[in-house]
Amino acid sequence: MKKIFFGIGSGLLMMLFCLTNVFAGEISILVDELVKRDILSPVEAQIILDETKQQVAKEIAEQKSYAVPSWVQKVKLKGDLRLRYQSEEKDSTKSGKVSTSKRERGRVRIRVGAEAKVTEGCKLNFGLASGGSDPRSTNQTFQDNFSTKGINLDYAYANFSPMQGLNILGGKIKGKKTIWMNSDLLWDGDVNPEGIALKATVPGTDFFVNTAYFVLDEIKKYADPTMVVVQPGLKMEIMDGLILKSALNYYAFNSIQGLDYSNIYEGGETNTLTSDSHLKYDYDAWGFSTEWAMKDVVPGMINYTAVFTDYISNLDPSDQNTGYLVGFKFGDKKVAKPGTWQTKALYRELEKDAWPDFLADSDLLGGITDAKGYELIFKYALAKNVVLGFDFYNTETIKAVNKKEQTLFQADCVFKF
Repeated sequence: MKKIFFGIGSGLLMMLFCLTNVFAGEISILVDELVKRDILSPVEAQIILDETKQQVAKEIAEQKSYAVPSWVQKVKLKGDLRLRYQSEEKDSTKSGKVSTSKRERGRVRIRVGAEAKVTEGCKLNFGLASGGSDPRSTNQTFQDNFSTKGINLDYAYANFSPMQGLNILGGKIKGKKTIWMNSDLLWDGDVNPEGIALKATVPGTDFFVNTAYFVLDEIKKYADPTMVVVQPGLKMEIMDGLILKSALNYYAFNSIQGLDYSNIYEGGETNTLTSDSHLKYDYDAWGFSTEWAMKDVVPGMINYTAVFTDYISNLDPSDQNTGYLVGFKFGDKKVAKPGTWQTKALYRELEKDAWPDFLADSDLLGGITDAKGYELIFKYALAKNVVLGFDFYNTETIKAVNKKEQTLFQADCVFKF
């Protein structure tokens, strides 16, 4: 199956490259002949060749080129490669004794995705990524004497827009395409949920509504655990350059209370369990997300700044049931062009039963709840689509009997295409 996916992607790239180059070659031969016959000057010939290349690129982008089959023009490919150095130090306290562990490792991540236009208003999206079965990580560690690394289906979904302002998505959906995620307090950035989502904006207003129905697992002889999300919100410009985006979030979990923990994928094993290792609580929760952003704070130096916060409260337990995150960022809104940069700083606390631990940020004490701490991030674009990044965590448990502390440093270089 992996070879089939790679074959399809490679074939599309090769066909697009060959066809466009054949067409460009024919034009070049014709122009050279006109120069030899003194019908065109070398300068005029170069102008024609440059304009032809620009026109062909434009037609392919608009899916109107006669040089390339229409079905090839309907497919867009993109991806990225990330190289990472990671260093971490953990202190664990048990029975009054402190033990320290240190680890350094090199890691790699590769992602390749495609978007195909089926018909007007309907697109298909799928992507492959490195990693294993853990839904919260697409990293592969340099290890095992140069062993080969796994490639898996990262996402595959349809995006149907029957009218302006309405999108219906179904399949294994990229997480950030389903609901607005202000931070990774609740959702690890690599989690791509499975199910159906509806995104709508109210015409003529600043309001939007996101809803989703996700399947968490399929369990034989047991009601499948599922999740429903409802997120109404608004995005509006308060004054020139000052933008507010805010949303209320409600999460309803079905058939998760009493679930055998062994049936939950890659959990952090910090949620409260019963004596026979079943989840003690339900995780229906409400919360909110807010971001205040301002453009051109210091023109030419700080083009963008924002203050953001997230909050969550589990309605079932009466203790250790809340979480929050506050932070700010400044620099450029998007780090892609050479010289653009962004700095981010935040603090978070996520109590033990505020949220299912199998969804939380995997870099937060190894992916658990009952954790708090600081995070500092800096990104800088070395060249177009080449970004250098640094990420530092200083975290610890909140109320755990066996206390854990961790410092984590990650240095990344990301190449996008």
